[in-house]
Amino acid sequence: MQVLPSISLRPFIRHYLFIENAVRTPIRFFSDGNPGIVFCNGEIILDQEYLPAAFAYGQITRYKDLYYSGSLLIVVFRPYGLHALTGIPATELNDQFVDLSLIFKQPPTRETVDAFFTSLQQHTCSLTQATIDYIDQQRGQLSMVQLQHFTGYQERQLERRFKASVGISPTRYCKIVRTHTFLKSLKKEEKITPVVFENGYCDQSHAIKDFKKLTGLTPRHYLHHNFPLASNFLSRNCTI
Repeated sequence: MQVLPSISLRPFIRHYLFIENAVRTPIRFFSDGNPGIVFCNGEIILDQEYLPAAFAYGQITRYKDLYYSGSLLIVVFRPYGLHALTGIPATELNDQFVDLSLIFKQPPTRETVDAFFTSLQQHTCSLTQATIDYIDQQRGQLSMVQLQHFTGYQERQLERRFKASVGISPTRYCKIVRTHTFLKSLKKEEKITPVVFENGYCDQSHAIKDFKKLTGLTPRHYLHHNFPLASNFLSRNCTI
């Protein structure tokens, strides 16, 4: 279940995601370009180690297999949102799962999270926000030249600004958005080829390569063996 944050937080937080399962359940977690904070009432395990009950994560560069039981509340930030509300350079959180107590002196709880983030000072970057919105609107089908034209910045300047607040380059974010748009367009009863071209790929092999690099699965495997919980979480009912 997804719930929207308060209106003042919507420029920074996409939604709150609630997932629940009474038994230990494997899920595949992969990048959607958005950092997040997880509150776990139960257990969550990565690489045979228990993660903290409340932790933040940054950009994920490679898919990971998690196991959880109980209930999860996931604060799904916009790509720049966690940086905007904490001031932490985004690259410092890449591939990290950090206990909230190491970030905040008095960290929020799942009951106070909306009010807590509403009270924080905002470190906004209007250029990054506008660029993210543009990439999302174009479904990731943009070249660096087009992004330079849109922003008025040269490639190196744009990448430096983007990485500071998002954690990855704008071209990497474009690829993630395009792959997720492709993922959401897939349907069991339809052929894959039209979806490939609709999402800006020059051929099927490039689409499959990007999909597998992001999720660790082929599109066919995803369609026939997995049930999506959210855009970057997949429940697994078979060995991968």
